[in-house]
Amino acid sequence: MKPLFNCELNYFPSAHLNQIYDGFEKLRKSGLINISVKPVRGKQRKPVLTVIVNKKYKVIYDTLDGLNWVDGSVEENLNYLKNNISADFYFKRSFNKQMVEYAPHNCIVQPLGFNYSFSSDDRFSHSLKRKLIDSIRNSRIVSKYFSLVTTPLKSKDFEFYPVPNRETKILFLTKLWNPAHFSLEHSKTEVEKINETRIACIKRSKKEFGDHFVGGVEKSKFSTQVAKELSLPLEATQKRLFIRKIREHNICIATTGLHGSLGWKFGEYIAASRAVISEPMIFDVPGNFEKEKNYLEFSTENDLVDKISSLLTDKDKLSEMMMNNFNYYNKFLRPDMLVLITLLKLNEIVNNSISY
Repeated sequence: MKPLFNCELNYFPSAHLNQIYDGFEKLRKSGLINISVKPVRGKQRKPVLTVIVNKKYKVIYDTLDGLNWVDGSVEENLNYLKNNISADFYFKRSFNKQMVEYAPHNCIVQPLGFNYSFSSDDRFSHSLKRKLIDSIRNSRIVSKYFSLVTTPLKSKDFEFYPVPNRETKILFLTKLWNPAHFSLEHSKTEVEKINETRIACIKRSKKEFGDHFVGGVEKSKFSTQVAKELSLPLEATQKRLFIRKIREHNICIATTGLHGSLGWKFGEYIAASRAVISEPMIFDVPGNFEKEKNYLEFSTENDLVDKISSLLTDKDKLSEMMMNNFNYYNKFLRPDMLVLITLLKLNEIVNNSISY
């Protein structure tokens, strides 16, 4: 079969982009696309990938948290998008409809979808893996955990069947951010709110559900200062163990990430076909991902308890949500499908414009 697309990737090493690289590589292996790769030159710092499709169309894949191109307000960032970015198609992880109004000239802006990170199967990210290993070796992480931390995870390690465990348990393992590490006042305020919400949700869920709830925060100097009783040892929050825990818990909790983004956990929960309870989503994703169908929404810790209780008492709804997320993952979020949808969308729009 002749490849449908020729794609030139301007490779930039970032864990945020591994999902995209993995999708391109899987499509290459399937024979659907050809790939050529050249490294990014210059001072790029943001997890953004530029791809030239069929030697003609400039396509940008943006995996940034929120609207976060520059330090500033939402409006300042939208104006940055409008005035400083040049592309034919722009696929944004943290997409909202307001972006369409600020789209650059002759650029179509579309949602990219959920994001989660793993070691890509692609042939061109060895430099990223090498840098990651070197950074861990040079950090203060205790050496006995080194092999645990650097064990590569593939996309298939996150995937699981929509089969409920016999005992329904609830999972919420998360991290806290130190506001002192953020320079802008609105960012400090945002982080403080994130921390308060996460701590309150864990405490209330522990009180209400006892041993049926597994929750805590990643141990750090900051977390031991503000929530010592909730801080978990390093080995308890190691990534591979966390992925195993997701599979062992039917209900998983997600909260808003930095810059209002959908955190990586959300994508990981969907890949594992879990039932999800989340704070309100302020960004859009492709496909038919819907409240009450794929996730339940909560705004306060009391609301969270009510939503957990509703799934505990309605096993059919729990099972249906798990199946819905299994289907959504395989249609829209699996790395090869996520990238293929963007290329097919490009093809559809281009062909429709030609037909006129």
